[in-house]
Amino acid sequence: MSALGTLNQALTRRRANPLPAILIGLGLIITAVFTVLAFLEAGSSEPVVILARDVTYGQQLSADDLAVVLLPRHRPAQLAGISAPSLAVGQYATRNLAANDLLQPSMFTERPPAQPVYPNGEALTAGMVPVPFSTETIGPLTHHDRVNIGFNDPNGSPDVCDQTRSAAEGRAPTVQPPASPLPPRPYACRLLSGARVLYVDTEAQVAYLELTPYQSHAIWALQAAGLPLWGERYSSDAPTLPALERLDIGQFTVSELTAPVAPAEGDK
Repeated sequence: MSALGTLNQALTRRRANPLPAILIGLGLIITAVFTVLAFLEAGSSEPVVILARDVTYGQQLSADDLAVVLLPRHRPAQLAGISAPSLAVGQYATRNLAANDLLQPSMFTERPPAQPVYPNGEALTAGMVPVPFSTETIGPLTHHDRVNIGFNDPNGSPDVCDQTRSAAEGRAPTVQPPASPLPPRPYACRLLSGARVLYVDTEAQVAYLELTPYQSHAIWALQAAGLPLWGERYSSDAPTLPALERLDIGQFTVSELTAPVAPAEGDK
């Protein structure tokens, strides 16, 4: 090839390939379209049902109890709700419902509830009874906790705790009344361990505990005797403590006071 031909080729501008520019432009258009669609989808809304007024536990829902509002289509799962009042009309409230609450499927049922349900959603187990118990000696408490119940005997009468437990177990009392002329020492006695908490009324400082009828009867008997009751917040996974466990100030031991808590079954 001559030097002149090589020079002509070098000076001749090659025709540009339009394909890359077309692809880039097409990609920008697609991106813009999807951005607009995503923006429109994010801004879209759908109807959800709320309570137009308060509804009490067990009440049958009517159309007047419900209202419809618009919420963003994309929202947290906790705000899913239901889309049409017809899905809830004629159903029964499973707990107390407040005006403006977002209606959820768990808030209503086809049949009237057979058992009472507390405002936190907890239901009383069949055959059990709720017993109101003051939380002044317990402090902050939730329905996820358990409660130990005890009483104080200022008179120190041994038959209230030790002899009662011995009689209930069908054996002779292990603690005899002191033979000395000195008066017996007052003591504390644990009555029950791990009672379930149904509901806590923080304003009234009362917890409703789930007990058997016999346990409930025992609580009322202690109150009738004028013995002060006390409670302990207790973990639901902690071991059950002995019932009718008596302790007075003369029984304290350093080893028991400084002993570590026994590990739970799952921690061993």
